[in-house]
Amino acid sequence: MRFTCRSLFPSLVTVLLAVGLAAQQTGPAATHPVREHTWSAATLDAMGSLPVQEGGRVKPLSAYAAALLHLTHGRRDMKLDLDGDGKPDVTLTPIEWLLDVWCFPDTAANYPLFRIENVEVLDAIGIPHEGGQRFDFEYVSFATMASQGPNGVPGQQLMQLAQKYSQKEAIDRDPVESHIVNSAQQVNAYFDLHQQMELLLSAFPVDGDELRQRLGGDERLDLATLVERMPALRAYLTENASRLEDPALAGAARLGALLQQIGGDHGGVALFPPTGSRADSETWLGFGGLVDLAVRGQLQPAQLSMLQRLQRGVTAADASVREPELTAFRDAVVARATERGEFSRVELEAYYLAAAWHYQALHWFLLALIVVAIGWMAPKKKWLWAAGVVATAIPLTFLIADIALRCWIRQRPPILNLYDTFLFIAAVGVLAAVVAEVVVRRRFIIALAPVFGALLITLARAFEVEDGKDQMAPLQAVLDTNYYLATHVTSINTGYAAAMFASFVATGWLLMQAFGVRLHDKAFHKSVVRAVYGLVAFALIFAVFGTIYGGVWANDSWGRFWGWDPKENGALLICIALVALMHARFCGWVRDFGFCLGAALTGIVVAFSWFHVNLLGIGLHSYGFASSTKTALFVYYGAQLGLTAIGAVGILIRRANATAKAATAVPVTE
Repeated sequence: MRFTCRSLFPSLVTVLLAVGLAAQQTGPAATHPVREHTWSAATLDAMGSLPVQEGGRVKPLSAYAAALLHLTHGRRDMKLDLDGDGKPDVTLTPIEWLLDVWCFPDTAANYPLFRIENVEVLDAIGIPHEGGQRFDFEYVSFATMASQGPNGVPGQQLMQLAQKYSQKEAIDRDPVESHIVNSAQQVNAYFDLHQQMELLLSAFPVDGDELRQRLGGDERLDLATLVERMPALRAYLTENASRLEDPALAGAARLGALLQQIGGDHGGVALFPPTGSRADSETWLGFGGLVDLAVRGQLQPAQLSMLQRLQRGVTAADASVREPELTAFRDAVVARATERGEFSRVELEAYYLAAAWHYQALHWFLLALIVVAIGWMAPKKKWLWAAGVVATAIPLTFLIADIALRCWIRQRPPILNLYDTFLFIAAVGVLAAVVAEVVVRRRFIIALAPVFGALLITLARAFEVEDGKDQMAPLQAVLDTNYYLATHVTSINTGYAAAMFASFVATGWLLMQAFGVRLHDKAFHKSVVRAVYGLVAFALIFAVFGTIYGGVWANDSWGRFWGWDPKENGALLICIALVALMHARFCGWVRDFGFCLGAALTGIVVAFSWFHVNLLGIGLHSYGFASSTKTALFVYYGAQLGLTAIGAVGILIRRANATAKAATAVPVTE
């Protein structure tokens, strides 16, 4: 029986083996999971909005479940093959998966959870597999990670290797080493969840006839009953304080020490709101906190009632008992959280997660692209042009609504982290595209807008899963200022958005010129260049303002306006690139081709400042190294350079051919 929530890498496997998940598997795909229960929609809806506290904020249980599933599974859902035919039979939402882990831990331990992308990782930690490297992923269950394997103990090997590789800087690890470290972190995260309800699923032995009689006569007690009878235990221990070393009282001494150990453990997600107002205490309680209050005789009846309902819900053998008790527990927590003024935004966040307006926008952007494409096929139909603009404005509205909901839930400006930048830049870029299209009315810019929006939303969702963190987590103290978040951060990201979309449009113009698209329509190409010019000018204004205001913020926070931090240098590079481009245009050094070529390449500078400098591992704006993000950035750099080169070379070849043709033309004489 275990009573601690956390352990170090080397010792975790010892605890894992104590779970009792015997070696039932010899590899990732040795068996398929057995799942004989289901959850009603009403229970899932209710438990999804259960308020809990984790990471310093009160949030719905659905948000906690989603972040944990992203971290451990690398997906937003879990697909189960229950009959072993190789095809998924059931798809679990994050809240279904979490409730399975809580109430059916042995069943959930056999779900294909941990994604292994490289079979060399399986070889390193001693888990057998069939064949070599595959294009798809291996999914390894927690039971497999905790089981004995033919090459030793996989869990122990994983933790030992992870401890070894974690001594290296993240940027110095090879892909297999990084994967092993990440897998160990995922196993630790899942282990905390897996054993969270073990206190409720376990029975505490009551040794000694006298103690047993004082506690009601039962040989074993569940946690809720033990907490309920804590006054009797406290009285018994107090009466016999001078005799606790007597072997006859060994059971009482062990039980008391065990409860003190549990009461000192405050890890994991907190499920129980404290008594009193938020001004009295903002910290919620976990099982350790409740036991500590019970040991000290301060546990309130309402808190005991919550624990009892959760105990009955988690341990019930029948859904007719399990689901009503869990729902009753949720209702009690909601009532208390409402009294403390902590539930209104929790309920809104649960709605936000379920509605997923940005995901709805993604689908509508794809539909808008089809509408715009139809409009290109019938260029004389003005109503099709209007339909394309409206079709693009609809998902833009969804995206803005998504951002507005996030702002209201957090009571913050729209950008607090890297994830937020994707949605914000997508919204600003598409809005700029709609405005530009209404001005020039050439159907080209509106054709790029849905692609831009859909691409950034897709990247946002991929980043959310890869990051595996709560994307609404509280800010660090140094960033806790709505004023500068609303001025510096919003302004500079508006500059990012305009510059990135300008790069997008300029690249499209280069490719159209290279492949001879509508070359006869000079007015069309001129209008596209004018749109690029307007976007670059717009980006320059906001980039310069945002950079200057960033210095003002730095002066307030760190006592210096400029410190040549990598992020500051990146912002300066954007300003220099945009100023150089505008200056070259004003001076006549570049014309349409040169201007669009420069604008296209500026996108690389923006991407470097936007993301790459955050991953360098140095400076005050370093948000941590991530190899997958680094790979994605280099893919973008290569793709952007390739497309720009294709466009530029194509234009130069076409112009050279035109010059040669003109030079060899024979003049016609009468």
